[in-house]
Amino acid sequence: MKRYTIFLERLNHSDRPPEAQSPFKVAAVVSLAAFVFIYWLDSPQVSSLRAGWVQGLAYAVIPTLLAFIILYRSSWHQEMRQTARTVLLALLSCLIFPGALLAAVIAMLLAVLVYSCYFDHFLRFHC
Repeated sequence: MKRYTIFLERLNHSDRPPEAQSPFKVAAVVSLAAFVFIYWLDSPQVSSLRAGWVQGLAYAVIPTLLAFIILYRSSWHQEMRQTARTVLLALLSCLIFPGALLAAVIAMLLAVLVYSCYFDHFLRFHC
C-alpha cells in the first residue's frame, strides 16, 4: 500500500496547490493503464462478443469510467453547478481515453521509427 501512495504522489507532484492542479495527467495515465490491463486479461466473455463495436465498447467503458471518477473526485472546477460540472467532466473523460490511446500509439510508432532508422542491424555481432 505504501508503494501505491508513493506512486500517486509522483503522479500528482507539482508546486501548485492541489486546488489549482489539473487532474488530466492522472486520469490519462490511469485510463491507459486500465485499458492495457483489461486488454491483457482479455476474458472469454469479451472475446465471445461477436460484434467488433461491442468489444470496443466493453474495452472502453471501464477506462472512461475511471477517468470520470478521477476528474469528479478532484477539486477541479468545484465552483460550477453540480449538473454542469458533471456533464463537463463526463465529456472530458470521453475525450481523455481516446487521447491517451492516440498518444500511446504515436509514441510506439516513433519508437519503431527511431529503432529502424538508427539501429540498423542492431543484433548483428560481426562487422
